[in-house]
Amino acid sequence: MPSADSAADASAAADTAAGPAAEAARARLISAIAPFTLGALAAAGGILPALLDGGRLPLQNLWTTQTLPEDMPFALLPVSQYQAITLLALLVMGGVVAGLAVRVIRRRRPIAARPVAAGLLVVHTIAIVQSFVVVADGVGAFAEGADDRGFFYFTGMLTGVEACALLALLAFRLTSRRSVGPVALGVGLAAVPFASWIGTGIVAVTGLAGYPPLAADVLRWLPALIVGLALAWCGVKPVARLGVWAGLLLALWLIPALFTATAYALGMRVLDGDLAEMADAGAQVFGMALWVDLGPVVVAAAIGAVGVGARMLWTRSRR
Repeated sequence: MPSADSAADASAAADTAAGPAAEAARARLISAIAPFTLGALAAAGGILPALLDGGRLPLQNLWTTQTLPEDMPFALLPVSQYQAITLLALLVMGGVVAGLAVRVIRRRRPIAARPVAAGLLVVHTIAIVQSFVVVADGVGAFAEGADDRGFFYFTGMLTGVEACALLALLAFRLTSRRSVGPVALGVGLAAVPFASWIGTGIVAVTGLAGYPPLAADVLRWLPALIVGLALAWCGVKPVARLGVWAGLLLALWLIPALFTATAYALGMRVLDGDLAEMADAGAQVFGMALWVDLGPVVVAAAIGAVGVGARMLWTRSRR
């Protein structure tokens, strides 16, 4: 029969062999959970401004019962046709933050992008499902004998918010890349939504009545600053990066006008959901809004050009 010493030696040998295997399994678990958590936290941070004032659902035109603003139910997202731009900003910023975090971490250690995207998507899905369950119940979207407008409002808003979630994944894809060009493009495209995101947080804290006038001026020029810095960082070499310049300056010109037109078309109660009339009204406003203010585009181009020139001079001086 084996002695007690032999049994102890065998047990110690088994523990020694299992040690590296257990450590490897633990490392694999952490390497999967940590990126997922990163994506989830980025998504949660993105929707945070909407929750700073308590997360009450905005008043709904089609709500089946008379309800005061303070009595509206809790929702993770401020679902409303009047908050379409805010919804886009809340979701897209989560994707941008997650992507930039992945890019920064990759400079020091490997990190898988897919678990991060999964965490982002899971939190966005939870927020969308929770919010639209509340909306469906309140507007009677699926109630027998209810107004059909409630169902069409529900499906239209849900489709739009799902599209915003897909744009968040696209933003993550761009900003998590190793190449400078796609990251600069992603950051620049998110500049206008970022200003809207900041504005949402300010309104949540101060209320509309207490909104500081200075904040409006700062947020007007903030996208130009972000785009200009992104262009300066991107540079003009290789020549293909000139496409990033053209794309970002064009986006800085078009996106504010598109946001204005969208807010106008969706906010016109008199149109009563007439999609053709809404599209026509939005198109007219879009055409007018394009020429209201070209200053930010000029400023962004100037910042980018000065930044590129400064980088060139710095590079030459170090040779």
